[in-house]
Amino acid sequence: MIHDLQVWLVTTIGHDSPVSGMMRSAWGWPIAESFHFLGLTMLVGCIGTFDLRLLGVARRVPIAVVHRFIPWGIAGFVINATTGALFLLTEPDQYIYNVSFHLKLMFLTIGGTNAALFYLTSYRQAFGDAALLDAPRHAKVIAAVSLCAWTSVIVCGRLLTFYRPAPCPEVVNSLLMACFPP
Repeated sequence: MIHDLQVWLVTTIGHDSPVSGMMRSAWGWPIAESFHFLGLTMLVGCIGTFDLRLLGVARRVPIAVVHRFIPWGIAGFVINATTGALFLLTEPDQYIYNVSFHLKLMFLTIGGTNAALFYLTSYRQAFGDAALLDAPRHAKVIAAVSLCAWTSVIVCGRLLTFYRPAPCPEVVNSLLMACFPP
C-alpha cells in the first residue's frame, strides 16, 4: 500500500515537476542549497537559543527578550520548507524512497508538535513574573525535546546524501512508458 503511494508520488511529481528545469540549471540547485543553509541557520539559531534559555542558560536575560528571536526562526523554517519543496519536486525518487527523508519528516513533525505543545501548555507560565530567571519544569522538558528534534532533523537531512536509493525499476519503467509510449 505505502509502496504504491510512493511509486504514484514519484511518477506524478517526476512527470509534472514545474521547477525541475530551473533547479537543474547551472545555478538553480546551488542557490537553493545556499538559501536552505541560511534558513536552517536562522531556524536552529533562533529556536535553539530560545530552548537553551528555557533550559537555564543565560539566566540574566529575561525569557521574553530571547522569545523575540522566534519570528526569525519561523522565517528560517519557511525558507527551508520552500527550498526543501524545490528539492523534492526536482528529484522526488531521491527523497520519497529515502529512509533518512522519512525520519527527517518525522522529526519535523515532532518539532512542530512540540512547539504547539509549548504554546498551548507552558507559554503563559514561562513568561510569568516568577519565570524571569527560570522556566517551569515542563517548559524545560519541551525545550529539551525541541533541541533533540531539530538536531535530529539536521542529522537526517545530512544523511540524505549518504542513503540515496537506487532508482526503483517500477518508477523507471513507468517514467519511460510515460515519456515514450509504445
